[in-house]
Formats: sequence, structure tokens, C-alpha cells
Amino acid sequence: MQKLVGYRIEVDEKVTQGMKLPETMILYAVDMKHTVLTVKPNKTLEEKAITKAEVRVVAEKNKHVILIPMKICNFYRLDESDYTVMVSNKDPTIIMISV
Repeated sequence: MQKLVGYRIEVDEKVTQGMKLPETMILYAVDMKHTVLTVKPNKTLEEKAITKAEVRVVAEKNKHVILIPMKICNFYRLDESDYTVMVSNKDPTIIMISV
């Protein structure tokens, strides 16, 4: 039996304006409804975040697959909830997930 090690969130490359994302990113659980993914550590987010985790990013055909750790998935109930993925216009490597 294969153990599920993460929840998959797919982000179209058009959303990140064609930018390639790195293989790992930092996820900050900001509050009960928002997470933010960044490439580099962010001091402000680290001070405000409930928790922080490293996530893997896998490039697939015309999309990025972000593998969210199960503890984050369970906390936000991503497998049961609707969520919106947003990307910063100024920096497409900053991704926000709103539940």
C-alpha cells in the first residue's frame, strides 16, 4: 500500500506568467484561511505565520504541481474545501492559497 505524503495543488503556468518555479518553496500558514508560498524566506511572514513548511514543486506539462504536506492539508481541509490560488502581479513566485 502506498502512503500519501502530500496533497497536490495544480497551478497552470499561465498563472505564474510562464515563470518556472523552483523545486522547493516555503509555505507559510498565515491564518485560518490563507497560506503563502515563497521562494525565499520572508521575515514578516515568519513572524506572523502559524507554521512554516517546505513544499516540493514538480513541473508537469504546462503546469506546476505543488505538493502540500498532509498536516497542512488536514488543517485547511484542502481535500474537502474549495480554494483559490492567486499569484502576485509584481512577483509571480509568490503564491497565495485562500480557502
